[in-house]
Amino acid sequence: MKLFIATHKGEDAIACDPTSTTVAQLHHIIEKLYCIPSKECFLQFGTKILSLKDRILSEYTIQHGDRIHMHLRLSGGIDYQNRVGSKPGSGGVASESQANIDRRERLRKLALETIDLSKDPYFMKNHLGSYECKLCLTLHNNEGNYLAHTQGKRHQTNLARRAAKEASEAASSIAQANFLEATAAAAAAAARPRPLRIGLPGYKVMKQRDPNTNARMLTFQILYPEYDRKLQPRHRFMSAYEQKMEPADKNFQYLLFACEPYETIGFKIPNLELDRRKEKFFSNWDKEAKTFTLQLSFAAESEEENNMQPPAPPPPRPQLRFL
Repeated sequence: MKLFIATHKGEDAIACDPTSTTVAQLHHIIEKLYCIPSKECFLQFGTKILSLKDRILSEYTIQHGDRIHMHLRLSGGIDYQNRVGSKPGSGGVASESQANIDRRERLRKLALETIDLSKDPYFMKNHLGSYECKLCLTLHNNEGNYLAHTQGKRHQTNLARRAAKEASEAASSIAQANFLEATAAAAAAAARPRPLRIGLPGYKVMKQRDPNTNARMLTFQILYPEYDRKLQPRHRFMSAYEQKMEPADKNFQYLLFACEPYETIGFKIPNLELDRRKEKFFSNWDKEAKTFTLQLSFAAESEEENNMQPPAPPPPRPQLRFL
């Protein structure tokens, strides 16, 4: 059974059984291997600190082949006995400046262990041997001084400003790209030659009722004698809120027919549910007769509604009209 101990210098494998070895025994093995007392280091597995020395490693879900990190303890605090201006044996209160110096020194030591300066885009060594922060335009005597600067308010504020600026530039570049794309599409559409319209086609509309369900049926016949041979007539349903010719009425919808080079024509029909079955809703394009036929049937009404309505009059004789 093997475990891996990771330090700031590298990684070593040790023979250890996680199911029978305690944290204290692992500290003893590490002390023999690295000559570091257990009081000066602590062990970490993932996000867990191995602080209870009488526990078995498997209780921390450590298994064979896992990696345990060893960190050195930083000796924090101020030497009250030997600092400048203090008398031997006196433990006076440290001044604010001394506390700040101690805090910066601890942050510097911690940053030197955890931060890789080679990956910092703002860290630069100049020709004089000192270090510069390209973000804040500051000079530093050593790497620790620079790392302490990166933890300060000035550097963090400049980082936030740079991130906000990059985000705004990215958003503006995306908006500019979308605008250029829309402009190019509009220019291409404007440059596309528009077909010549020759007027409205002839049409015929027949109203009927289904003899079995008494549902209303409509049949449209549109004549396109001069249609474009490369195209075929099309139809679609349009909501009343899509058109701008008259005030929108939710009780009606529009059925449009289009074929080049004729103008698009539309019929206002009730906005009711349609019967989409093949035998009730179908269209046909007769190339020889040059006629486009569409038949639709509305959904069957309930018996109460049929009893309340008077019987439907006979359908009028269809007439062909040209506009």
